[in-house]
Amino acid sequence: MRTIGLTLTALVLTGPALAQQPGTAPPAANAATLDRYLMGWERSMESVTTLAARLKRTEKDTTLDSNRVLVGEAYYKKSGKGANAVNKALMQMRLEGKQDLAEKYVCTGTYLYQFLPEEKKIKYFEVPRPKPGQGMEDNFLSFLFGMKADEAKKRYDLRLTKEDKFYVYVDVLPRTQADKEDFKQAQLVLNKDTFLPRRLWFVGSNKSETIWDIDPVEKNRELADRIFDVPQTPTGWKLEPGKRPEAAAPPQIVPKNSR
Repeated sequence: MRTIGLTLTALVLTGPALAQQPGTAPPAANAATLDRYLMGWERSMESVTTLAARLKRTEKDTTLDSNRVLVGEAYYKKSGKGANAVNKALMQMRLEGKQDLAEKYVCTGTYLYQFLPEEKKIKYFEVPRPKPGQGMEDNFLSFLFGMKADEAKKRYDLRLTKEDKFYVYVDVLPRTQADKEDFKQAQLVLNKDTFLPRRLWFVGSNKSETIWDIDPVEKNRELADRIFDVPQTPTGWKLEPGKRPEAAAPPQIVPKNSR
């Protein structure tokens, strides 16, 4: 579930305007400045009820020396607080220049549905209820939307490496072994006015790089609940459990012409 959560939560979860590249930033700014920006980020995330974003993801395979670019959109909706919080999301991506769907995720709050177009399958995963004080999912990217500033500083080595007129650049290193299995290093770029994510760059455990460009991103836009409905199973496709086959089968919608 960690890999799926990593993908989905990064909308929730960058581009030419950000000329500064990871690893080339000047020396770190003082801790007080970093704290000020982290508190701004925390307050901004606490007031989020919905997010709508256009996405571009660039995957750099260092082993094969190849790039893959996907574009798409994501939507996120939160209701309730604490243990009663329900997080819903949808993300769908296509290869740049192509119309066919390459990947899609729908989180209804109870189940996560992963579309696998090449296999004509939809895999489902039961979404575990968060523990007290825990975010949507216990991995690095969950801190973007569900972690307090103090928790982030304890869990990750954070360093403010640059700020300009529009953006704040924060380098992130993992501390725990579990987080090191998710990523080796990362850089988060926040919009200086809204504190919403603008770009996320990270190096995975296999040393390949991923860059998420998030532009534009709209906060608290009205989103219809039907966006996050249980997806239909297309004719000829299969619905099957993912890594947790012991979980109860989720609701499903079967097209009438396939009955």
